Amino acid sequence: MAHSPENVKEFVCESCQVTHAGTPTQIAPGEHEFEAPESCGACGGSDLVPTEEWVHHHE
Repeated sequence: MAHSPENVKEFVCESCQVTHAGTPTQIAPGEHEFEAPESCGACGGSDLVPTEEWVHHHE
């Protein structure tokens, strides 16, 4: 059985628009969920939006 790579979920900081990779947590063997970091590593902002929602995100 071939291994299928997982796509890392990314998050965009609402304040400075820096993109962060989510932190993986294993939910089953070979399966992960990705959580947003608690704060932005660039500006310290705490509002991070999943990249797939960024285009539709409005303040």
